[in-house]
Amino acid sequence: MRTQAPTPTQQTSRVDLVSLVERDLAEVASFIATQSGRSRESVEAHLGWFLLENPARLNDLPLGFGLRSGDPLVGCILLSPQAFCFGSNKILFMGSSCFYVDEAYRGHGGRIFLQYSRLGTQWPLFGTSANVQAATLWKAVGAYPIPGSDAELFGILKLAPVAEEFVHRRYSAQWFSRLAGRSFLNAAGICGRLKIDDRQSESMRLLNSAEQVNDLPIHHPPAKLTASRDPAYIRWRYYSGRDATTQAFAFRSRRLGYDVLVTVNRRVRGYRGQIITLNVLDVYPEVAAEEWLQIVGALAARYRNLVDAIVLRSIDPDRRKIFSHAGFRIRLFDAPNGWFLDTGRLLPTRDLYAVPSDGDGLI
Repeated sequence: MRTQAPTPTQQTSRVDLVSLVERDLAEVASFIATQSGRSRESVEAHLGWFLLENPARLNDLPLGFGLRSGDPLVGCILLSPQAFCFGSNKILFMGSSCFYVDEAYRGHGGRIFLQYSRLGTQWPLFGTSANVQAATLWKAVGAYPIPGSDAELFGILKLAPVAEEFVHRRYSAQWFSRLAGRSFLNAAGICGRLKIDDRQSESMRLLNSAEQVNDLPIHHPPAKLTASRDPAYIRWRYYSGRDATTQAFAFRSRRLGYDVLVTVNRRVRGYRGQIITLNVLDVYPEVAAEEWLQIVGALAARYRNLVDAIVLRSIDPDRRKIFSHAGFRIRLFDAPNGWFLDTGRLLPTRDLYAVPSDGDGLI
């Protein structure tokens, strides 16, 4: 939830809680664009894919819930269902996305979240993009953090753009930031070269279709609660054409004796968009830490000329230590950005294997 405190002189009128339906999509996109600083066209295109084309969508459910002050929309939380599985059981989770409240109506944010949380008697709930304020609300209704969602690991491949960001944040002088570069970053002791073996690129092959992904051994009944990687989900999530940076690979696991699925996308970061990151979205089935490092090494070899850093999320504390020794920096969040809520006690286990592609965290 992205909100700011209203000024003392601001007056607010009556605020009504409403359900949002498909005909409201353009208005919702305009509101989110205003709140997030993105273009209305890009937001509307994203929501059309993320909400309407979602294969787990339930047609008898609203797209989400909104707040109206008179007629204008002043808040929203959208629903993003996703299928999970445990053993032979398939379990629908009701995810949340795009939780925004206009700054003048901050005090009503709890109302809209409470309306969403009431769905917890019918479905387990989850969110993967919570900020500090939203995390407080999740915790207040009894939710528990998704394992590994309190931090990310940042592995630097190119020093200069990251050095510029570090200096900018510390000194807020753009001209100095661009001049500082590698020598300053090394002197500050905040990074070093990744100590990973990047000679395993031959163990990774690009998958050009959802059918190729479906041929991988990813459909065995899982021993942990995890996303259902069925063909419809794979096709929608990775092969819908919405994101040209998204790619899927098969990595040959010598320990398991078969190929595992690895998916990634690229995103821009930094105060002027000077850092391009490669985000690892999914590695499935689970692999040991040693093979995690081999996967990252293979990705580094393939993307070294295209990105400045590799970002890992949903990494447990033991693996974090191993990646830290390999040169990754651990970036702790102000609060976990991922949460699960099982009000109706519908889950057969809390032993989760969550990945960054779940929900909307790195879309």
